[in-house]
Amino acid sequence: MFSRKSAEIKRAREQADGLLRLAAKVDAYRRDILPSAQLEALRSAATRLKELRENNSATPAALDAASEKLHAVMEKCGGDIYPVTFWGENIEMLLVAAILAIGIRTFFLQPFKIPTSSMYPTYHGMTPYVYSPDDPGPNLAERGWNFLVSGSTHYNVLAPADGEVRIPVEQTGNPEILMAHSEPSNGRKWFGLLPEEQHAYTFFVGDQTVSVSVPKDFPLDQVLLESFFPDLPKGSWIQQGLPAEFMRQHGYLKRDPDGSLYLATQRQFKAGEKVLNFDRQTGDMLFVDRFTYNFFPPKVGDPFVFSTSGITGLEEMNQGGQYFIKRLVGRPGDTLEVRPPVLWSNGAPIQGAKSFDKEAQRSDNYPGYINAGSLGPGQTVTVPPGFFFAMGDNSPSSLDSRFWGGVPQENVVGRAVIILYPFSSRWGLAK
Repeated sequence: MFSRKSAEIKRAREQADGLLRLAAKVDAYRRDILPSAQLEALRSAATRLKELRENNSATPAALDAASEKLHAVMEKCGGDIYPVTFWGENIEMLLVAAILAIGIRTFFLQPFKIPTSSMYPTYHGMTPYVYSPDDPGPNLAERGWNFLVSGSTHYNVLAPADGEVRIPVEQTGNPEILMAHSEPSNGRKWFGLLPEEQHAYTFFVGDQTVSVSVPKDFPLDQVLLESFFPDLPKGSWIQQGLPAEFMRQHGYLKRDPDGSLYLATQRQFKAGEKVLNFDRQTGDMLFVDRFTYNFFPPKVGDPFVFSTSGITGLEEMNQGGQYFIKRLVGRPGDTLEVRPPVLWSNGAPIQGAKSFDKEAQRSDNYPGYINAGSLGPGQTVTVPPGFFFAMGDNSPSSLDSRFWGGVPQENVVGRAVIILYPFSSRWGLAK
């Protein structure tokens, strides 16, 4: 009997506590809009229940009666706060969580996705995996697994007709490099939310047109090379283009009667056969530490993220308003020189990151530094005050400070600290 009576008192008091908490919330949030009579009734009922709650001799029946009275009053004046709904009960928590998330992103950790392979092999941008001609490719279950683990999207392009594959190409600023012709397309959005700029590549099978849409920064040229030119020396795609001299020497490069260039691949397909069979693997997703650089300056060797806004050379290339990740190789006053494959700083091989040693040895897929732009053969650069010099680990395929100058110190966002996706051997602390 004693246990049952104690349980009833405990239940009645807990019920009273919950109602008093909600009554205080209604009073605080709605006192300015409630009629004076309703506000007085609310406060009177709440006061009565509070007095009974604090009276140790109050019976469960008395507490229940006072709680019922307060409940009836709040039903009339509680608005969105009472009676309790999911949103009414949790909206504050959700707002606080959203504010906290925005604060963390703004001041501490910002997510960043690697779009290109300029920092390969330290970080991977979007990369292709091309299946051999006799490989059927992944089945539906395997595609789902690959998407979850590595963010892979499968492409399976079939020939619409019989005939040879012909690829329209264009000259680039570098006459030794060709690019497959593409046009911007509306494309898709990431999970229907975030815009993802797409480019549509067009080629021909016989007299029929085939179009493949991929994200702008995806190196479809590499897919075309590996699919249609297997005799091309491995790694020739590293500049994300098509080597003009090789194509010319082997008779692949042709001109239409109107003078436009195309590649005659000499590969014949039947209608319905697989022309392209590849996966697009997502770029590494990182967390960027925005906090540390507020107290400690960036160091040589740091992989750092910066805004391209206001960098004249990049804005002239329509690369303004983006975020880049490169390795910091020069601080104000440092003098840099490339003696392939080594980057020299202030008269000695550069130090400060393991990647520098791997570049010098051309080990673990690090290609070594090459002469280009302002660091051409025999040229040196002294980093001016207020700027940092940034270079990609994939030196042959990196649009970096050699071509557009230094990074203003105020453009620095932070340092890459964690690779959170995909779940590959690179997952974990950033290098």
